Amino acid sequence: MATNDDDLYGDLEDAVAKPMPMRPPTITQPQIAQLRQQIQSLKAENEILKKNIGILYRTAKSELERKDRTIVQLQNELDSLRSRMHE
Repeated sequence: MATNDDDLYGDLEDAVAKPMPMRPPTITQPQIAQLRQQIQSLKAENEILKKNIGILYRTAKSELERKDRTIVQLQNELDSLRSRMHE
């Protein structure tokens, strides 16, 4: 059996750091005002981005529909030319 002198972990309790009590960070009034301004700025930017992504989506959707119509039209023309060649 090991004695206290041979105990490898005997001094572990002394070596473990004790947790420091947590205290909320101090924020000054100018910092609060700056954060509020930043929040307002980010909200405005967010609204602009939402509007822009909506416009981009509608534009892309419209462009795909236009290209689909063009493809159908060209396919019909090709079919018409092929049928004339076989006559």
